[in-house]
Amino acid sequence: MADNSDELSRQQPERIRYLPEWETPSHPPKRSLFSRLTSSPASRWNSHRQSTSISAPPLATASALPSSHAPNNHSPYLPQPATRSNRLSSRFDALLPPYRRYFGDRLSRRSLMLFVVLPIALLLILALALGLGLGLRNRGSGGSNSTSDPAPGDLPLPNKGTDKIYTGDITYYGTGLGACGITSSDSDMITAVAHSVFDATMPAGVTNPNANPLCGKRIRVTRDYSEAGKGLVTVDVVVVDRCVGCQPTDLDLAPAVFLRLAPESKGRVLASWHWLD
Repeated sequence: MADNSDELSRQQPERIRYLPEWETPSHPPKRSLFSRLTSSPASRWNSHRQSTSISAPPLATASALPSSHAPNNHSPYLPQPATRSNRLSSRFDALLPPYRRYFGDRLSRRSLMLFVVLPIALLLILALALGLGLGLRNRGSGGSNSTSDPAPGDLPLPNKGTDKIYTGDITYYGTGLGACGITSSDSDMITAVAHSVFDATMPAGVTNPNANPLCGKRIRVTRDYSEAGKGLVTVDVVVVDRCVGCQPTDLDLAPAVFLRLAPESKGRVLASWHWLD
């Protein structure tokens, strides 16, 4: 009897438990875009191997591979994960395929990069450098000259006497209708005084610049015209305008007046002046 039970147990196969379909992992869990971007290539390769280990076929051995891939020690062949340079190259090829031609089949990808993309990139870099340079220059010059207007007592006003001599830069400008309401030409003996001087003499409650007491006042300008060997040159001018960019002791002259005191190529020179009335 015992022999029969042993024989029956040997004849019956072992029971195999099969997982239900809903328990069988048919595919790996989905990963978020952020985790795929932040994970390293090695971790992505390991996760890929783990996710495909259930249904993946056995690794190919050296005997099943071409002779160019078969190692000497007959170890299993494992493909290397993609490097960063390979990924960038693949993305670049997807953006600009190397087999395509551009601009109506006139340019290959190499010609497109050399004659279109590269010049545009250089122009953008140059424009950015110029913009930054000009911005820093203007900021620096603005910071050095960003001083408040001097007090009225420090301004070169006519009430301080006609014997008071001031020294400042003289320049020239394109004449026309001035703040005093007078239309002048480049050949007239006229000048514009600094805005701080002009505004300091405006009567209280008066907004019309034509009524400024400085309009019609005379100034005598003196300079050593060493460039032409003329020595000291003196020119009398009349105030007809205000100069926004001038410092308190600067004068902006008509071109004819400036040419009597300095060469036109100088543009800005130092001179002395005082009020005549």
